[in-house]
Amino acid sequence: MIFSLMAFAAFNTAAQDVPAATATPTPVAAVTAPAALLVTLPRDTPVELIATREVSTANAKPGTPIKLQVRSAVLIGGRTVIPAGTPAWGEVVTASDAGGLGKSGKMTARLKHVQLGEVEIPLDGEISSKGRKGSVAGAVLSGGLMGLFHRGNNAKIKAGEVVSSFVAEEVVLDYSGAGVRRAPGAVATPAPAAGTR
Repeated sequence: MIFSLMAFAAFNTAAQDVPAATATPTPVAAVTAPAALLVTLPRDTPVELIATREVSTANAKPGTPIKLQVRSAVLIGGRTVIPAGTPAWGEVVTASDAGGLGKSGKMTARLKHVQLGEVEIPLDGEISSKGRKGSVAGAVLSGGLMGLFHRGNNAKIKAGEVVSSFVAEEVVLDYSGAGVRRAPGAVATPAPAAGTR
């Protein structure tokens, strides 16, 4: 019995002399910034637009903005670079109202840019419109003078009208962040073809 108690006391003493196991720190993975995802939108890439509201020479003048939107998504290597519905803008350059003697209205406008988030993608393109020539009619007024009362038609860019345009200069877009940014002077890696990773 005495031997058993002595053995138990010796075991407890030995157990107390063993140092407690120290926790091995788990290495923390380094946080790295996401790799830049750059896509080049080449110059002369076609962009099909659609007018969202009517503009008429009845009230338009040089400088009047024209609101449009992208009609069909622009794809590069199978990736949607400019989604359908992205807003775009143009501007009236010249506008002459319809007048008497059947004179028709005329209007020209230039396309300015697609507004992709904070990025303006410059466009090349022009819209021209001419109203139909009106018929001339009149009535003999007192004194034998002819009164003309038919006017020509105003020129219009109608809501829903499809307009062709092209990207005016090469644009490198950075999709690595929360929103798209323009990456000036960057060399873009071509986007993978559809169906590849």
